[in-house]
Amino acid sequence: MLGLGYGERAGAVITKGRTLMRARTTPSAGALYPFELLVAFRGATTYELYEYEVAGCCLRQIGAIEQGVLAGLLALPEAPAPQPDAVVALVGRPWTSMRKYGRRGYLYTHLDGAHAATNITMAAESAGFRPVTYLRFDRDTAAEVLGLTGLCREPQALITLTATPTADPVESSAVANPFAVPIWRHGDGTRREEPGTAEQEAWHSVRSISTFHRQDDTPRRYGSSRTVAAIPQAPAAAPAAHGAPGTPGGSVTAAIRLAGADGFRSDGHRAAFAHLALTRASAKGFLPTSLGEEAFGHVLAELRQETGTDSADGPRAGLRVLVRSVEGIAPGSYAYTPDRHVLYPLHGDGGTEEAVVASCMNQDVVRSAALLLVLHAPMGPLLGTRGRQALAELHHHAASAAQRLCLAAAGQSVGITCLGGFDTDLVSRLVGLDGHEEVIYVLACGRPDETAVKWDRAPIAYSHGLSPALHS
Repeated sequence: MLGLGYGERAGAVITKGRTLMRARTTPSAGALYPFELLVAFRGATTYELYEYEVAGCCLRQIGAIEQGVLAGLLALPEAPAPQPDAVVALVGRPWTSMRKYGRRGYLYTHLDGAHAATNITMAAESAGFRPVTYLRFDRDTAAEVLGLTGLCREPQALITLTATPTADPVESSAVANPFAVPIWRHGDGTRREEPGTAEQEAWHSVRSISTFHRQDDTPRRYGSSRTVAAIPQAPAAAPAAHGAPGTPGGSVTAAIRLAGADGFRSDGHRAAFAHLALTRASAKGFLPTSLGEEAFGHVLAELRQETGTDSADGPRAGLRVLVRSVEGIAPGSYAYTPDRHVLYPLHGDGGTEEAVVASCMNQDVVRSAALLLVLHAPMGPLLGTRGRQALAELHHHAASAAQRLCLAAAGQSVGITCLGGFDTDLVSRLVGLDGHEEVIYVLACGRPDETAVKWDRAPIAYSHGLSPALHS
């Protein structure tokens, strides 16, 4: 299950200095993967704690946690309620990303970790477990429980896995990952890498935004929820240019109901998770051809899926779609709502190729993309009312939506790539966001160009002119 959720797969990716590493089942900015995975397995009186090393699929025993201590951290109900069979901890190590991307690398730890967390929950569901993702917990206490105190690491998500006896069995062929055969090591005495001076400086530089450094006591709200926000009512279209989907004067044109609204989640889809996880790949480029409306609709339909969480009432990002070349849909900006699985036309004409490339920091990978998917939220107002917890939750759910889109795209043979680097103002103009909204994440979709090569990771360089020693 871990090997599918966050494991190695066929293929290789280019990292810094044009070196190669084996591809993994989830994407990461710069292929840096700035997080670690810990897994606690329930025993008779304790949970045995293991560190998961994705390279080689190795589980290394590092300690034990009293069941009562872990139950207290998660605020689990007392017996006779069943305790989780396992708990997976996603632990961000910001320095891994910040040494290249600066302070924004801290947010990449939330995005990249959430991709893996989402994939693990989906792998768990396909294996017959009931996963619940916890985002509202005391991170300082969690670090102490997990043995991370003083190591510049931040527990960002906890996933409880509970077996469901009534679940239908899944064929072994549906969960096997030939690239991730587990190896177990028990108490070999290996210690975690200690943070150096530069890592400690980076850790302290994010004190003003990190939930770890300032705990919020937001009450938990258990339930199932989608990863993107629904639109309560049809938005008004902005004055439109010639050929754009909106009508002049700000009136609303008819909503476009997309394909795939019914049957977006089925037993067949569930059984196919292993195949999707092992074939998902980030597109390196796109062909200058249109994307089919049906395939596009089925990709977005994955956002209608709900997942169990302790933050069901938390903030979710909205989704804007910049259509450039989709069969049957006029170019322009649209707002998507998952509850009705429709697009609301807004404004614009899809933007020029140059404008789209410029909005994505001149990354040539988006040049012939059929559309952009833009996750956004009113970040300032949310931080004012909900505090830092909103920052963590928004980025987690945005990346969770992105991972679901990546898997759905693999199932429809649609190329997709996630973009952490973009110009917020330029993207906002393309999709018609107002000044209160901030872009969180951007994805590009289209027909994949299998011959394209993505070289943006090859140069050894530091974002914002930073040297390896971070200066904020």
